[in-house]
Amino acid sequence: MRQYWIAFLCVVLGFSIVDAYAEEIVLHTVHIPPHIVDASIIPPPADFDSTETIYGLDADILRAAYATQGVSVRIVLTPWKRIMRDVEKGLILGAVSCRPVPSRETFAFFSDYLSDSANTFVTRRGHLDGKIPTLALLKEYDVAAVNGWSQTNILDSADITYVSVTGLVQGINVVLRRNLDVFMTERDSALFAAKSMRGFENLSFYDVVGLDLDHYSVCFSKLYPDAEKWRDVLNKGLDELKKSGKRDEIVKKYGFSSMLQ
Repeated sequence: MRQYWIAFLCVVLGFSIVDAYAEEIVLHTVHIPPHIVDASIIPPPADFDSTETIYGLDADILRAAYATQGVSVRIVLTPWKRIMRDVEKGLILGAVSCRPVPSRETFAFFSDYLSDSANTFVTRRGHLDGKIPTLALLKEYDVAAVNGWSQTNILDSADITYVSVTGLVQGINVVLRRNLDVFMTERDSALFAAKSMRGFENLSFYDVVGLDLDHYSVCFSKLYPDAEKWRDVLNKGLDELKKSGKRDEIVKKYGFSSMLQ
């Protein structure tokens, strides 16, 4: 009887049954444009419809995928080290965007990919033209990488010396205005940041040969109730989003082309 009256009120008030039973989940994140963007730091373009305080390529794909399953998502900005600690302890459901790396497999389930991007070398215009951009090439140059990002692990494994920087803007500036040659980072994030900076036209971007793409997904805590359920719901929504063509629409809105097959 209760469900009947809810359904009746939905019809009278103009709401759908899906909306009436929509569930909300909470996922945590950090500002990593263009995947996740804090609107208080980088306001969305005027032609974006979203009024969310957090937007971005992965955020928009995540919301759209869950929406196909009648689920809404609240995304909360939290320091990354705390997020990983809380996922491991089962204190929160999960994190976005979270790279599915082996060190997290012991405590997290991973969703299908939201997006992916290549590792890239950012240099002054034409600095590596005519050369094959491999890791081995970096031994000839002064290199920078963002402290704590996956590129530092790659460089450490290859025994390549580098200078740590605090973020994308600083990394781009050290090759534009200081004596460092190469900033190794994630391509889409670097492009997104550089386009808003003075001097973008003086930069070149070289995708690194021999390295796999970086994949971005949601990691769900193995200790959090119903984590596998919410992972499976998201995967189903991502599949529907891809088949409908809406995923590609979101990717193109951010000026990228989809590399996911």
